[in-house]
Amino acid sequence: MDRRPFFLTRVTDVKVLLLQSGSSGNCLYVETRHVAVLFDAGITAKQVALRLESNGYSLAKVQAVVVSHGHRDHIHHSGVYHRRLKLPVWVPRACQDWLAEREKFLPHAYCPGEMLTIGDLRIETIPTPHDFPDSVAFIVDDGRNRLGVFTDLGHAFADLEKHLSTVDALIIESNYDPVMLANGPYSPELQARIRGPGGHLSNIEAANCVKKWKHQYRWVCLAHLSQHNNTPEVAEKTFRKVVGRGTPYIAEYYSVTRLPAVE
Repeated sequence: MDRRPFFLTRVTDVKVLLLQSGSSGNCLYVETRHVAVLFDAGITAKQVALRLESNGYSLAKVQAVVVSHGHRDHIHHSGVYHRRLKLPVWVPRACQDWLAEREKFLPHAYCPGEMLTIGDLRIETIPTPHDFPDSVAFIVDDGRNRLGVFTDLGHAFADLEKHLSTVDALIIESNYDPVMLANGPYSPELQARIRGPGGHLSNIEAANCVKKWKHQYRWVCLAHLSQHNNTPEVAEKTFRKVVGRGTPYIAEYYSVTRLPAVE
């Protein structure tokens, strides 16, 4: 499995660290020359600060938090970022009232499909059929580079290929191996939910999404791997078999995944 380091040998435009990825919590750090943004708030601010500091970055540079949907592993700690760090928090409209009641603050709300602008970043919010209202994926664009953040997709929906064709680098969920899911610890109901139209992409579904556009991506990172129904080795093996070239980066549960700069 590829363990290439995160290169900082020249001036770069967009730096990307997956601070955690999976059902236990999600948080992505994206930094340009002028702004830094956290995508999702599924881990604590303390964890984010420690993981950033250990990689040479600072939570103090973050200017906003943008949440993809209302499942706990993506939104749970968003109130802390607002109350303690005074950061603006952007959430899909379906999450606004819930957060206002639960966390006692009114976050900024966006409608899926809306373009957000934070500093020099334009953030496209892509509606997905994941099983929480107003769920989205993201395309992060600094004017020169386009990073796709496609997790919790539900299924390979009709417009997905169109969006995948526009990005330079890609983070995509590769959640489960069908055989491991069928033989694993999950109940039949939960298995059906994961396989269903509002669940997650399997390894082979993710690889098929990448296959057509493999020549244009600078790198691909497989993310949101299930701890019970997948392994990095199985995900990579499936990717290589389907895509036929290249080595993906793998976001492994609790570890920080340091990705090459998009430049």
